[in-house]
Amino acid sequence: MEEVLPISKGSALTSPEEVGAVRHRLSAIASTRGLAMGYAIAVTVLVVFGSAALLPLWVSMARLWATDPLRSIGAIFPALALTGVLLRWRDLGWAARGTAWGLPIVAVTILVARMASVSKLEVTMGGTMWGLLPLGPPLFLYATGATLLFGGPKLFRAALGPLCLLLAINPVPHAFNGLADLPLQQLSASTARAFAHLIGLRPTGEQLRMMFAPNFGMLIVPGCNGVRGSVTLAYLTLIFGYTRRLRPGRLIAAALSALMLGYALNLLRLCVLVVYYRIGLTFPSVQPYGVGVDYAIGCTLFLLATVGIGLGVRALEPQKSQIAEAADLPAAQVPLKWPVVRGLCLLALTLVFIVPELHSLASIPALRPNEQKVLALFPAQVGPYRLVSTRSERDGDDMISLGLADYVAEGNRRIAFGMWVSSADHMVAGSRLVQGLKAEWTGSFDTVSGTGLPIHFVSSEYDTGVSRVFDVESACSPQSCSVQIAGSRNQGFRFVGPRLGDLMLPPTGKRLPIIFERESLTSDPAILAIERTQFEEDVRLFIQQIDLQSLVQQAGSRP
Repeated sequence: MEEVLPISKGSALTSPEEVGAVRHRLSAIASTRGLAMGYAIAVTVLVVFGSAALLPLWVSMARLWATDPLRSIGAIFPALALTGVLLRWRDLGWAARGTAWGLPIVAVTILVARMASVSKLEVTMGGTMWGLLPLGPPLFLYATGATLLFGGPKLFRAALGPLCLLLAINPVPHAFNGLADLPLQQLSASTARAFAHLIGLRPTGEQLRMMFAPNFGMLIVPGCNGVRGSVTLAYLTLIFGYTRRLRPGRLIAAALSALMLGYALNLLRLCVLVVYYRIGLTFPSVQPYGVGVDYAIGCTLFLLATVGIGLGVRALEPQKSQIAEAADLPAAQVPLKWPVVRGLCLLALTLVFIVPELHSLASIPALRPNEQKVLALFPAQVGPYRLVSTRSERDGDDMISLGLADYVAEGNRRIAFGMWVSSADHMVAGSRLVQGLKAEWTGSFDTVSGTGLPIHFVSSEYDTGVSRVFDVESACSPQSCSVQIAGSRNQGFRFVGPRLGDLMLPPTGKRLPIIFERESLTSDPAILAIERTQFEEDVRLFIQQIDLQSLVQQAGSRP
């Protein structure tokens, strides 16, 4: 039962005995709450440590936050969620009314996170492939289980708002880019151009260089859309409104208004920059300060918007009811037996999954592969083949995804050797299938590296309309190289399920997808068959001369 002081506002203590009794009760409650706070701190440390069992999930989130500036705001949400839960727990007097039902939720969550890291669920529509396994729900389920385990259903209901922040650790779904972001980019560009024409400025292609660098010029093209500021303002409003206890309808309306305000302020920023550009054409002395002016304008508008949102949320805040005196708050309850048992069970459960992860920490891929280091891994000489050039392909986040090296041997026999460094299981043939480019011919062959590594290659031949391209690829681990080409589903869903062993133990070692390419200008089937056979022989010769295991360890990533 909750313990309350036998006094209320307006009561009077008429004797020293009553005053002494109340002081004694206050001292006892303060001591109990101090013990409860220590218990809450120990639980927090245990829960944070136990989240290491979700290591594959954390690696995926860290890569997302480190490589995508738009979604990097999600990195603060776990800390905000933890803070919000602790504040709600404090409001409940640190009461420990946990239920053992939270433990199976945590166990299932760890398995779900492991399954998400070794499975793929994708949908292809219009030539674009989308991943359908979100990152937030497993972390939300883990936090839900831990909250129920130590705080009970009452704390879960009180802290549901902060816990929901964990569903937004990827704060902007990728579908947003195509549905809303691109049209708003066009709106930003057209608005800036229209305003430039309005003030008599007719920018030409020569004038529209990169914004204020390396020379004075301004970039008025799709891209300056203010989506980062808009998303930040929306989440800021959502979080601040929740802490001020706005009703759900008002909270959602305020967040959407903040999102639209961010876009409107960005349009204003672009118009002000156009004015500055016009001034810079007249007074060249101000031209070197364009970048600083841009930052100053953006920061000022963002600061004013933040202050305005704060005042608006406070105006919408419901009137506070009469709050009970401190003496009327419930005393904390700290059972000595079952919370400790539940904590030991959580510790044992998480250690079962954490300990096997420890030996594989070294194989966690770099968040952003270093392009220069990747290209430097290609040897200058591989048997009869001599390195002539290196190049790379980048993804949408301007991060190297594929490193390529061009080699040539006597007789002008050219071969391109590539390493896919942004994923452990990617296939170029799979990407082409998604894009609707079907192979004219497919096959496979087996070979062995110079160090005895068994290798199974899949080969494809493509007609680009200008030439024929031969592809040979596989995915290598320190033990073997093997891969299969998926079916040519250009539209619809594709699910790759996990192996049972991967659910119980983390995948060990690294994997490195590799590819060999050669181009042919002939279309004669007989000649193509001969060239394809020669290409496969050259791949066998090449692979026998290169230290493939070393490349896997240096450039590979964890499955």
